[in-house]
Amino acid sequence: MSTLKLNSIALLLCLAAWPLFAADSGPAGGSEVDKLVAVLKSEAPQKDKADACRELARVGTADAVASLAALLGDEQLSHMARYGLETIPDRSVDGALRDALGRLHGRLLAGVIGSIGVRRDASAVKPLAKLLGDADPDVAQAAARALGKIGGRSAAQAIEAALPQSPAANQLAFCEGLLRCAETLSTGRFAREDTAIYDHLRALPVAPQVRTAAWRGAILTRREGGLPLLIEALHSDDFSLFASAARISDELPGSRVTLALASELKKPSPERQILLIQTLGRRRDPKALPALFEAARNGEKPVRAAAIRGLAEIGSPAAVPVLAELLDESDREIAQAAQESLAGLQGKEVDAAVLSMLGRAEPDKRVTGIELVARRRMTAAVPYLLRATQDPEAKVRVAAFRRVGGLAGAGELPALLDLLAKTKSAEDLDAAEQSLSALCGGTTDRVGCVEKIAARLAQATPPQKCALLRVAASVGDTPALKCVRAAVSEPDAEVHAAAIRALAGWGTPEAAPDLLELARNAATPTDKLLCLRGYLGFAGHAEVPGPERLAMCRNAAGLVQSDDEKKLLLAALGSIGSPDSLALIQPYLDDAGVREEAGNAVAGIATGILQGGEAAKLAAKLIEPLEKLTRVSTSTQLAARAKSLLDQARAKAAAK
Repeated sequence: MSTLKLNSIALLLCLAAWPLFAADSGPAGGSEVDKLVAVLKSEAPQKDKADACRELARVGTADAVASLAALLGDEQLSHMARYGLETIPDRSVDGALRDALGRLHGRLLAGVIGSIGVRRDASAVKPLAKLLGDADPDVAQAAARALGKIGGRSAAQAIEAALPQSPAANQLAFCEGLLRCAETLSTGRFAREDTAIYDHLRALPVAPQVRTAAWRGAILTRREGGLPLLIEALHSDDFSLFASAARISDELPGSRVTLALASELKKPSPERQILLIQTLGRRRDPKALPALFEAARNGEKPVRAAAIRGLAEIGSPAAVPVLAELLDESDREIAQAAQESLAGLQGKEVDAAVLSMLGRAEPDKRVTGIELVARRRMTAAVPYLLRATQDPEAKVRVAAFRRVGGLAGAGELPALLDLLAKTKSAEDLDAAEQSLSALCGGTTDRVGCVEKIAARLAQATPPQKCALLRVAASVGDTPALKCVRAAVSEPDAEVHAAAIRALAGWGTPEAAPDLLELARNAATPTDKLLCLRGYLGFAGHAEVPGPERLAMCRNAAGLVQSDDEKKLLLAALGSIGSPDSLALIQPYLDDAGVREEAGNAVAGIATGILQGGEAAKLAAKLIEPLEKLTRVSTSTQLAARAKSLLDQARAKAAAK
């Protein structure tokens, strides 16, 4: 067939398919609306009609309005009809909804009123105003809320006129409608009328939420002129209004408001003072500082604590002298609050004030300064901390040692090692060790750290060597392992024990061969137990492959002698969970000292295998150890568990 004929056939096929494609793709056309309208007019089930209404909310046009409006009186479909109408962008919807006002009642009428409010139909204000006096409270309240959504002068006047005669049950809805109207008026030609509405509402005996909203509107719409009204609210005996005024002030900018709030601090109760202080803190205006200084120094204790926190929120360096002064307070909570606030302030002035504390005569103040240096991450203060490690007061030295490691870098390591070499007390040595561990753990040159530590070992005293070995172990890389391994042969018993413990607690399996060799040649039962504990601990690590773990257990099996050593082996074998580990465990079922540990390991492994994917394949290998466990176990509970597992193993083995 020629190319021309093929092209002609393809064109004919495309033309034939075009009507179908046009009907099913692209923007929704009139045909889709017509189909949905046809469903509404048909005898289709209620669900189909509801679905059609839902679709018309998405694609509806003026052509669907009449059919949807016809359903507004349907108890079952009115809601969905309104859902469909509310989003159709055609003014005929508004006319249809207004027309329905005269022929519906009760819940259906209230629903239509709500839809008019959603569409903000200004032409509906007059008919809605008439419904404000409806005997049905649902209808009257819906009318008030809809007028509020529509907004504007006429809607507000209608609600205001009806409010005095409205039943108590309707007044909240009427007030809400008025408040909504006031919000719309504040941006229109009648901006002054919103203030009048707010003033009207705040003078009425209305619900608390309405009163609060009215006061807020009355203050904010007056802008700069709202300050006297804010102060009036702050003077109210009603605490809820006072609290509302404090929140409202957050929305009023300017130092005049700050000063007005600050001037109120001396007058109210502590409860109100605290609320004002919190408000001043949120404003972050330094104009509040003098009032907060006074409250922090001389107020009642809760007020003082709140003022100290407020100073931190404002964050001005001008607060530093006062906070530093309050660190000397005899009341521990006040002093602690001052320390917390001082730690949170930023700036060079604050750093300078903290550094000055390191030179204070009182040891407690020097310690506080050290803690603040650490909390503020003042790396420039490291030289000061290094000097403080030689302070005549033990608590100052210890604090300096413990904090300097977290701030120092690799460049300060030699200085810290020098300081450790001079330590005499156990407390200082412990603190120096912590500091070195923090420094080495935080640096990227971990190998360099270990090399410097290793170079100091020969000149160190035994206690210092022990500390240095623990620091090296905390680094945990290959050079550190070499350093610790060499120390095992130290003649000093204390250093030898420290090296053994460091290896036993090593974080990676790299130390396992050393531990096994040490266990074989251990001079004391304690050394042997420590080495086996470390070695078999690696055998229990899930990240080590199963065959390697099993091989490690076999290596240790010939070494274990005491019950404690056997228990370590059984724990490692029980974590491997294979038939091969069962073979190593089974002989220990005859050992009275570890029989229960061995039995629990057998039961645990059997449970895992029977629940796994290879249960049928491995079940036969479980029968012998489980049979033995049922015979020798002295625990009734464990024997019963073994019997249940044995039955399962036999069933799975037989099924295979």
